[in-house]
Amino acid sequence: MTKKKIGIYAGSFDPLTHGHIDIIRRASKIFDELIVLIAINTSKKTWFTAEERVLLTQQAVDQISNVRVDTLRNGLIANYYHRVGASALVRGIRNSTDFEYEYGIASANKKQCANLDTVVLFASDQYRYLSSSLIKEIAYFDGDITDMVPENVNQAMQIRKKELALQQSK
Repeated sequence: MTKKKIGIYAGSFDPLTHGHIDIIRRASKIFDELIVLIAINTSKKTWFTAEERVLLTQQAVDQISNVRVDTLRNGLIANYYHRVGASALVRGIRNSTDFEYEYGIASANKKQCANLDTVVLFASDQYRYLSSSLIKEIAYFDGDITDMVPENVNQAMQIRKKELALQQSK
């Protein structure tokens, strides 16, 4: 019996972008199961809680049958990888800056778990400019993000932006 090929696509996904969705769709064709892992990045200030990001991601990928969403609240991705018996991590790369960063992360992961491989998917041309931080900045200043994020994420961001503005006015 052949071992099930499980891929893990981890990130903060705050917010989930069309670029992320593109990587998810493409990676789901490579693996029997793809886990989109909402990881808690202690160095990032997020707009959405982990639970909100899980829900938004689940809604956005619900048509892809072999994708499930999970959360990594603490611990290393390498430990999660080992625990679920994954085949590889999936990473998206937009540019040379991403390459340098992801190369370092892949090397560090390999030190933690010798059989942990990283599969790199290059961002599709139409999404190479997208970054979650750029999208948050545009949304915060009332810019149009409708072609950058799934509709459910756009709606959630509009609500969150109003909440943030209300908090700052107090």
